[in-house]
Amino acid sequence: MAIGEKIQKLRKQQGLSQEALAEKVTVTRQTISKWELGQSTPDLDFVAQLSDIFSVTADYLIKEDRTEPDEPPCKKRQYRLSERGKGIVLALFSAAALSAVCICLICDYFTSERLSWSMIAAAAMAAVWLVLLPSLTARRKIILKTLFAVSAVPIPLLAILALLLDRPLIFTMGACIALVSILAVWAIYGIFRKCRKNLWRAVGCALLVMIPVPIAILYIVSGFLQETPRDVTSFVFNSGITLVLSLGCFGMDGLRSRRKEETRK
Repeated sequence: MAIGEKIQKLRKQQGLSQEALAEKVTVTRQTISKWELGQSTPDLDFVAQLSDIFSVTADYLIKEDRTEPDEPPCKKRQYRLSERGKGIVLALFSAAALSAVCICLICDYFTSERLSWSMIAAAAMAAVWLVLLPSLTARRKIILKTLFAVSAVPIPLLAILALLLDRPLIFTMGACIALVSILAVWAIYGIFRKCRKNLWRAVGCALLVMIPVPIAILYIVSGFLQETPRDVTSFVFNSGITLVLSLGCFGMDGLRSRRKEETRK
């Protein structure tokens, strides 16, 4: 049995369409079709991914003289919530959040005869609900939509907190810190999306992105408070540790690439 026939057989046994398998392997549906028809052959990287997906050995896929895998393929357990499960979780969380807000408002009013800290609690609870909403309602691109929510919520929340506490500094300084953090999060997301096949490289680049973030936040706070930056030494030390970890990740990525090249030879 040729490798294309084995891929088609294993795919059907696991109930996957060509589109679903293509998404798992990060190729196009046409590529899967060409593999199954014998018009092209997957390289070793894709063979390794296919063996993990189908729970078979790479040796079984490559060698044509073997017709059955060493062990019968089995479906991997999926721990994702179903649409109904997401709806139930969303309803329970919404009910719990609403109940918590009502309790805070009632307690605040009857203890001080006015609303003060409860409004802050209500704003924070609403922000958390908005951030979690995409992960419980979106069917596709959950991470991307959650990041959009994370990017959109902090600035309005800071504006509300500044208004409630009558402290404009909360908004101005908080907005600058939030923008730095949001940019870092989006940069890390872009790195992992581009280097999804090279996890060590992605982690190394993400660590490099994280190095200037705490230093930038320190100088932002010091600038708004008109103080000299404190404890810079600890930030430099932490940055050095992060840099060493990043270089270690790049080293692991280099070893992985070298092993792949040796395998191909």
